[in-house]
Amino acid sequence: MESLLLIVARDRPELFQELSSTYGPSGDVEILLDRRQAPRRTFSRTVAARQAPIRLGPRVEGEGFFVIPRL
Repeated sequence: MESLLLIVARDRPELFQELSSTYGPSGDVEILLDRRQAPRRTFSRTVAARQAPIRLGPRVEGEGFFVIPRL
């Protein structure tokens, strides 16, 4: 089985708890709460582009988490 990283939306702490209790301290699944913050106001376009929020699409945002396979 491949190793997975699940990142849960920060506004879904109940989902984070549910996934954590389901998968427990499994070596195959790591679950993190999204730590991204809103971008700070800046005058540099380069910095602003790096800090822009990532849009995940309506299906993924609706689920409250996304999965990243680890190699």
